[in-house]
Amino acid sequence: MFRVAVVGDHGSGKTTFLGLLYAALVSSGSGKGDDLRFHVAYDSLDEITVLFQRLMSGGFPDSATKEGLHELRVELEMARSGHGVFSRLGSRNRGTGQAGTIHFSLPGSLDEASPGLHQGSTFGTGKWRDALDADALVMLADGTRLAAKGTDVKTGPMAAYDGRLEALFIAIQRWRSSGGREVLHPVFVLSKFDSVRPEVLKVANVEAKPPAVGKAGLRVAYAKALLDTNLPRTLALLQGPRGKKLRFAPPAFVFSRVTSEAEGPDRAERIKLRRTDGGGWEPDYSRDEYLAFLEHLARIASEAKD
Repeated sequence: MFRVAVVGDHGSGKTTFLGLLYAALVSSGSGKGDDLRFHVAYDSLDEITVLFQRLMSGGFPDSATKEGLHELRVELEMARSGHGVFSRLGSRNRGTGQAGTIHFSLPGSLDEASPGLHQGSTFGTGKWRDALDADALVMLADGTRLAAKGTDVKTGPMAAYDGRLEALFIAIQRWRSSGGREVLHPVFVLSKFDSVRPEVLKVANVEAKPPAVGKAGLRVAYAKALLDTNLPRTLALLQGPRGKKLRFAPPAFVFSRVTSEAEGPDRAERIKLRRTDGGGWEPDYSRDEYLAFLEHLARIASEAKD
């Protein structure tokens, strides 16, 4: 089983991210002719179904949904073919790949984690064990909090979060100093990307929209132009000298967007819905980013099995 931990501060969009990931699976793998097939484990189904229905009706996750969702286990076919890493689960050609389970966990909010974890300690971490022993660590960077290039990194809005991420990586290094998985795959998710302030993008000298999925080099440069100012300590740690026991893979980047409608006098902020090809409705979100993220996970999970 390939383990993925999703971390971030309170309100950074962790639950919404997991719900939109499931929505991408449903929209791309529900029909008999779809290339992507998946299966959700029974013990994850109730919570993710509630979240999915809420998103499909235009509502953001409420507090009860956030409290109830801690994990999601998805079975995917991890095949190498000319059509991508996904093939059809249950198809007659299943022998071309390996079925595997990706386990997503939400251990909690970093700004509410134990002080010991913030100091790099691995003692008494509870649910954070999932993050310490993960194959991939997904870190949400709230787009509404990104500061413009040139901001004092020690006092910027992301400074404290940067320190907490750095401490988490130090805790992971200590945890694996005597064994465990030898490679950790970091993934930065720039959440609420449609709400990044225009001046932040302008000063970073980047376009309003990130490079398209598939343009790996351009996407890395684009993301680092924004994150070098906001998460410098975390990026420096990942790019620094590698220890003997744990190696960090090159980071991947996801630009997560979901369009919202402003709240009014009699209603809360809601998700804007759009028509699907089949005539239904779904959230107006960056589905291609989520499918590319799933393919990335499927590929590295498949390689880890070799």
